[in-house]
Amino acid sequence: MSRIEATGSYLPSKIVPNSTFVGGNALFDSMDEYFSGFEERRHANSDETALMMGVEAAKDALEGSKYSASDIDLIIGIIQPSRNLYGDDLNLMQHQLEAWNASVYPLNTACATFISAVSIADSYIRTGKAKVVLVVTSTDWVNTVLDTEKPNYAFAGDGAGAVILDGEYNSFIDQNELNNSKPEVFDALVMKNPQFTGKKEFFTVSPPKGRTTVKDLILFPSSVAKTLVDRNKDIEIDCAIMHQSGYKMMQTWADKLGIEEDKIKHTIGLYANMTVANIPVTLDYWSKKGEIKRDEVLLFMAPSAGGYAAAMLWRY
Repeated sequence: MSRIEATGSYLPSKIVPNSTFVGGNALFDSMDEYFSGFEERRHANSDETALMMGVEAAKDALEGSKYSASDIDLIIGIIQPSRNLYGDDLNLMQHQLEAWNASVYPLNTACATFISAVSIADSYIRTGKAKVVLVVTSTDWVNTVLDTEKPNYAFAGDGAGAVILDGEYNSFIDQNELNNSKPEVFDALVMKNPQFTGKKEFFTVSPPKGRTTVKDLILFPSSVAKTLVDRNKDIEIDCAIMHQSGYKMMQTWADKLGIEEDKIKHTIGLYANMTVANIPVTLDYWSKKGEIKRDEVLLFMAPSAGGYAAAMLWRY
């Protein structure tokens, strides 16, 4: 049994408005069927690495909790991109936080990493392997790994989110996930590693060979979430926090799930697509505004590279 005891986030100070891209970005100017809702985003400067932002988000979460860094038993999550191949940058958080009693568990399910990490954290607490777990997801992908010449660069933002979990009561309700990584689907939902391509990249969505279309790929995460929602029909969802590739996409997912649009909580207009940090930053933002309250049921859902999708029901 576990709960989210506190939330935290860090956003770079540099604000990049839509006007930066208008007139010089064909995709941004046209805003296709699903990618919409962007107004501004945060871009990290050279000092704001993913590790630095993750540390600051963790400190923010700790400040709002009843715990100190020495109480943390496990740090789990993703620093994207890691500056080191082995070991992962997440390992350095133990020292920078002075969380001397914590083991570290780097994890990467791309945009679904927060959901995966919370699920694993819940299992550690439920089985008694840990009492206090820090989940951190952070990215400075804009200037480090993205091709700034690609039109969809305008949809990207940097930032970090963190949560502290403990065993005060049971918040986990249910989870569903599906890995649809057939080679043709994997290749249609992929971001290549610049280490091997020799150039910066951007996540692409392209129809694979066969009958699958871009629309099919976009709707796939909602089918995973619908299985979860359908088997928990007696539970009313108060808020949906989804991966933020585009507002129209979130509307489409909510419609497929039968969730009212006003239940979608997002920060897409402020922070754009922060990949791994979307969900925890949004949770922190609305929790601190008092618009996500204790005992409310939250639906977390996210697609991921390679055809993976995850959804979770959580009583906050």
